[in-house]
Amino acid sequence: MNQLGMRAKIAALSRICHQRLRSSNISSHYVFNSLNYSRIRALRHEPHHHVQLTLRESQRRFYHANHEDSTIYALSTAPGRAAIAVIRVSGPACKQVYQGLCPSTEFPKPRHATLRKLYAPHSPPSPATILDSGALVLFFPAPRTVTGEDVLELHVHGGPAVVRAVLAAIPECGTVSETPAFMRSQIQYAEPGEFTRRAFANNRMNLPQIESLGETLSASTEQQRKLSVRGTTSSLAKRYEKWRKLLLEARGELEALIDFSEDQHFDESPAVLCASVASQVQVLSTQMEAHISNAVRGELLRNGISVALLGAPNAGKSSLLNRIVGRDAAIVSHEAGTTRDVVEVGLDLGGWLVKIGDMAGLRRAGLVGGDVVGAVEQEGIRRAKQRALESDVLIVVQDATADMDVEVMKTAKQCVDIGINVIVAINKSDQISALDTGQRKWKQKVHCTLGLPEDRVCFISCKEVTAGNIPVFLATLQDIFKSMTTALVPDSDSDPDPSIWQESLGATERQRLLLSECLSHLSAFLTTVNSSSSVACPTGAEKDGEADEVDVVVAAECLRSAADALARITGRGESGDVEEVLGVVFEKFCVGK
Repeated sequence: MNQLGMRAKIAALSRICHQRLRSSNISSHYVFNSLNYSRIRALRHEPHHHVQLTLRESQRRFYHANHEDSTIYALSTAPGRAAIAVIRVSGPACKQVYQGLCPSTEFPKPRHATLRKLYAPHSPPSPATILDSGALVLFFPAPRTVTGEDVLELHVHGGPAVVRAVLAAIPECGTVSETPAFMRSQIQYAEPGEFTRRAFANNRMNLPQIESLGETLSASTEQQRKLSVRGTTSSLAKRYEKWRKLLLEARGELEALIDFSEDQHFDESPAVLCASVASQVQVLSTQMEAHISNAVRGELLRNGISVALLGAPNAGKSSLLNRIVGRDAAIVSHEAGTTRDVVEVGLDLGGWLVKIGDMAGLRRAGLVGGDVVGAVEQEGIRRAKQRALESDVLIVVQDATADMDVEVMKTAKQCVDIGINVIVAINKSDQISALDTGQRKWKQKVHCTLGLPEDRVCFISCKEVTAGNIPVFLATLQDIFKSMTTALVPDSDSDPDPSIWQESLGATERQRLLLSECLSHLSAFLTTVNSSSSVACPTGAEKDGEADEVDVVVAAECLRSAADALARITGRGESGDVEEVLGVVFEKFCVGK
């Protein structure tokens, strides 16, 4: 590493220590014992990754200072009647728990299932004190465990009474008389997500992996399962860390100009150096924009695709909804205006989570065909238009025996103009031939009115006695879903591993918002650099240098803020409120995880 780069890293590290003293809950005594001034001086001769390991180790030490004496336990399987229930214990008192439940028995070999009888603690083994007559006991020694600590698993019979008895007995093992007092550990029931939090503290999982684990546990469709699996690898975390390191290196180059400009001569002016860094930041910004776009697509898989059914009264919207979901989800009647409010139905359609809304038919207020459009129906029409404009996919249901409704097509055209995927379903297609109205005529009408291609027009019949071309319509709908949730790859991307863009679909909303924050800081940096390079200073070189120095300070601060945003994504960076991030993530987990 050259002298300039080393000086920049030493200056950055000094600033980090100062920031930690001001903002962290860790005492100054702890900070300087884990990373003191002499340690900083020694870093001149050490690789940069040693610096990162030292900072991460300080976080882990702080966590263990508060948790190393505690052992947690919880039911890891769903409560209720089952053949088997798994109770997990993690912490230094695993052997203590085993001795309390299985007295006078040999401790099981690591990672070998052993059949044992579980007894009530503080009581001599006898038939009257048996908690479970046949439990499988497994012991996993640290550090290669799910939490990085000693882990004991009890696979007991799944009856509720057995589970309650074993759970009640575990904390009593902390006072077993055979265990010396100095070896006893506090045994307590786990908080939600505490097992996973310990895995994070012991560097067994990173934050994006933990979020993906939570999505795996809640996945209900095939596409959600695939999405959650993408994030269980460390690819996303590695990509975020790579970006953060690039920003830290760029920031180090700029801060070297600030910290050492008095005693060091640089061949390049601040403006030239900023321009060089800006070219790298521009490439990074392009990659982040694509990453954010893919994250938005991934949220469609995670949260569900919103589909709206739009059409005139009696066009067949409710009938089509019932055919799609396979049950009578909406009332079907020949009377116009049957549907007044939005009827929402969620279903798994080809592996995609879909939320379909059947809405009131659109027609003008006043007298239409002798029927009065009342205030309630008018409110339903207003909600239908709003729901259509907020949807991801709009299905326009058109009666083949009727003319196009002006209100329906006006709303549909608005949806097309704002980028909503629109598909037109021509209902009652079985009557087209009898009325001498061909399919091509309808396709031309739709194209002229909405500008849609022919493959976005489907002909269906909602009669229950026939298939009515419904399977073909659903296949077209699923093709639209697939195109909406396929990862985008930047044209200028030169990454040797293009699969990273598929992985970016798994980015959570929290990650996407932090990436957007990072991108805004990068945009501010580029604006600062571009504005400084275009400013002329005719009053002399000294003033020109002063102006450039001010720009460098602002530019370096933009890069620092951008790196902070990336650090909060993984929770492993040199800055960022890690504890606040962890609290948001882990509170969503169940107790046994």
